[in-house]
Amino acid sequence: YNMMDIQAAIGIHQLERIEENWLHRQKIWDYYNNNFSELPIVLPMVPEKNIRHAYHLYTVLINETKSGLTRDDFLNRMNDENIGTGVHYLSLPEHPYYQRTFGWKPEDFPVAMKIGRETVSLPLSPKLTDDDVERVVKTVKKILN
Repeated sequence: YNMMDIQAAIGIHQLERIEENWLHRQKIWDYYNNNFSELPIVLPMVPEKNIRHAYHLYTVLINETKSGLTRDDFLNRMNDENIGTGVHYLSLPEHPYYQRTFGWKPEDFPVAMKIGRETVSLPLSPKLTDDDVERVVKTVKKILN
């Protein structure tokens, strides 16, 4: 409802590749799951049956106690290897608006705070080549081993 004409003109042509792109993202997702299953990180939940997951973000939790690294240490080391990662959002109670408006304190929501501070997304795009994906896997393993 809030799309500019130029976005529609670009988007209409991308619809032709939607299935191909989805299949490629699913392949990367599965490859990551297979290669990261033994690492000291929490992998994304398995999609429920009869649900078509978009496979648009591959998020893992970097817990310092389990991995020996903070999320930010992990991000910095990935960055040092020229691999982009995504930092996800702070929990709502950590945002000043919610603190001022509702008096929320992050420590009152420890699970949300923990997840917000541990979540990182790894590269996942239909533009990634097999070599790109293998490089991500090797780098993550090197950092976490």
